[in-house]
Amino acid sequence: MRMLQRARFVWVAAAAATLLSGCGSSETSQVTAAGGSAGAATFMGDGNFSAASVHDPKFPLRKSNGPLHSHPLRGKIAANIKTMWMSDAGDNNVQIFTFPSGTYIGAAPAPPEGFAQPQGMCSDKAGDVFVANTSSGTIDEYAGNGTFVKALFDPNEYPVGCAIDPSSGTLAVSNIISSGDNAGGISLYKKASGKPRQLTDPNMIEIYFIAYYGSTGKLFYSGFNNSFDPAISSYVRGTFNIVPLNGATIGFPGTVAWASKTKSLAIAGQATAGGPTFYHVKADGNVTGATVLACASDYCDVDQATVEGKYIVAAAGVYAYPAGGDPLYTVGASGFGELIGSAVSIVKQ
Repeated sequence: MRMLQRARFVWVAAAAATLLSGCGSSETSQVTAAGGSAGAATFMGDGNFSAASVHDPKFPLRKSNGPLHSHPLRGKIAANIKTMWMSDAGDNNVQIFTFPSGTYIGAAPAPPEGFAQPQGMCSDKAGDVFVANTSSGTIDEYAGNGTFVKALFDPNEYPVGCAIDPSSGTLAVSNIISSGDNAGGISLYKKASGKPRQLTDPNMIEIYFIAYYGSTGKLFYSGFNNSFDPAISSYVRGTFNIVPLNGATIGFPGTVAWASKTKSLAIAGQATAGGPTFYHVKADGNVTGATVLACASDYCDVDQATVEGKYIVAAAGVYAYPAGGDPLYTVGASGFGELIGSAVSIVKQ
């Protein structure tokens, strides 16, 4: 997944090829430059090389060579079935599988405004799934059975991730940037409906993925701070604060997810040269452990992972958590264009 940082000009730097060649992912090793040609990396004029990350909606995405699957969702998913949802921003679709077995069910129906770079996802206790539909500036809600519920508008923002507060039902949405190319922010929807309360973190320029710290109401999210350094920030009781990680280094902002198994956040970077490492992080930033996933070709660029019980859904793979290691299985990797986010849901009656 590409995130081309905001800058005045773009210069393709061939020398950066060796910096990214360590990862087997073709998604990580190429970015599309402003002129439309593919290069090994992109120099952004602000001194930074961009690798894979949350996608800036102003730039094109890679599409797959062919569709992952040939049929849309037929009817409704039966009750009491646990499902795994995966978003493909390159091919503009959301695919649904059984969980944890990985049997293909079908593609979610597009919302009325259409899918336009669907990215991060989340689910609530009722089993509903929310999709950050980035270029449309909407968050689309689906019932666990696959039927479309409603679209929430995120005015003047590009949403890329979301999280549900299990205690209040508030939907928190992370916005990478605003439509005016200004700093990103957070949109809060009370009871996951209506108009959002939009907030700007004064410490952050871009915000990527987001999670609540269990049922505490504390929000944590990844992104770039005002110096364009990778950072983790928080919103707690009306106050924004950068959270220093004690015992972890993130090269490029990525997953922030709640893991009930370890009672901590799972925080990881993207575009890793080896297997991605998910650090177990407490609310104060202290790291208490780590889960390392084996990196197979096309799977090492993990954008927004989901931790569900004893499993973690990372890119096209499902792994044991917190054990990590090799994937238990993968799904349709060669057919995805730009695989971004995931969510796990259970179909209610």
